[in-house]
Amino acid sequence: MKLLIRNLTRTTTETELQAMFEAYGKVQSCTLVRDKVTGKSKGFGFVEMPRPGDARAARKNLNGIDVAGSRIRVKNAESSKPGRNKDETKQAAAKQAGTKKDIPSPWDRTKKSKAAGQDPLHGITLKMMVTELVEKYGWEELGRRIEIKCFTIDPSISSSLKFLRKTPWARKKVETLYLHSR
Repeated sequence: MKLLIRNLTRTTTETELQAMFEAYGKVQSCTLVRDKVTGKSKGFGFVEMPRPGDARAARKNLNGIDVAGSRIRVKNAESSKPGRNKDETKQAAAKQAGTKKDIPSPWDRTKKSKAAGQDPLHGITLKMMVTELVEKYGWEELGRRIEIKCFTIDPSISSSLKFLRKTPWARKKVETLYLHSR
């Protein structure tokens, strides 16, 4: 079982990290992630333990402890299967769990559109869409057409972009309005 260890001090060595985990069982591998240019630790790493029970015990007992003045975090490392991005991994997990919740992938639209040879939003950034909609409708009218607070309460392009990048349903509404207003 592979574990992710975060919040390590930059001075923690692989030997020290391995010794911490060996107290709970055999360590198959121990890797600190290092900066490619400087070679210095980035403050996180991975430990792989062949026995899941040992890994769970290590995770439970080491998560949140203070190591060299830093409170470390230990959790299961996400499986990275080739060809899967984070959204596809979430969708696979949701499907495996038997949930009906469909997690939209940002790649869905482009995969389908490229196959069809047409994507009406190809090359158009979210910033371009919002800017054009504000120029066309103004904030007040835009807030009426799409009822979200980032368009009605102290609106700005930057705050709207922050919200829309984190909120797929709102972004979808903006994309739809943009396409209909062309």
